[in-house]
Amino acid sequence: MKHFFSRNDAFFSFSVYFILLYLVGLYYHYHNRMFMILEIQSSFIEIYQMRIQGLVD
Repeated sequence: MKHFFSRNDAFFSFSVYFILLYLVGLYYHYHNRMFMILEIQSSFIEIYQMRIQGLVD
């Protein structure tokens, strides 16, 4: 059994490396998307606050 793992260590290492890269890429993709949505929501809130302030004044 130990001989089997030592022959395929490189394949296992590359597989884990690419899986980790894929997961990190997914994390950053959704992280950036979430912050873009939050930024858009805060922009809408600021626009509505300015309109309300304009109506009050």
